[in-house]
Amino acid sequence: MKLVKPSAVDRDVPRGVVGGAEISQATTGAHNIYMGVFRVPPGARSRPHYHAQCESAVYVLDGRLRVSWGDDLEHEAELEARDLVYVPPRETHIIENLSETEAADYVVARNSPHEDSVEVPWAG
Repeated sequence: MKLVKPSAVDRDVPRGVVGGAEISQATTGAHNIYMGVFRVPPGARSRPHYHAQCESAVYVLDGRLRVSWGDDLEHEAELEARDLVYVPPRETHIIENLSETEAADYVVARNSPHEDSVEVPWAG
């Protein structure tokens, strides 16, 4: 068993949001699971990306987010605290904070021991 405490220092992650603590192969030696806490700063949005080899489950902790998905990001939904979202492998998407003054936080779990994020520069 390994305890992972929240990080006092946020870190940029490849897709353009801010990461905090995570359970992963790198931090705990996990083999089949990844779980991380992320923050989308006020007014910010992620870069278009997908997760190549894994499914993702997202739980919104606080704030209001818009998720857009599809090859041309043609679908969208607004998310608020306590909403859950399922993201299948290779589904191009972005997350955008709808507030200009408050950060939005969420938790993501994946059936992969690492981040597995691939940027999609041609989308959106």
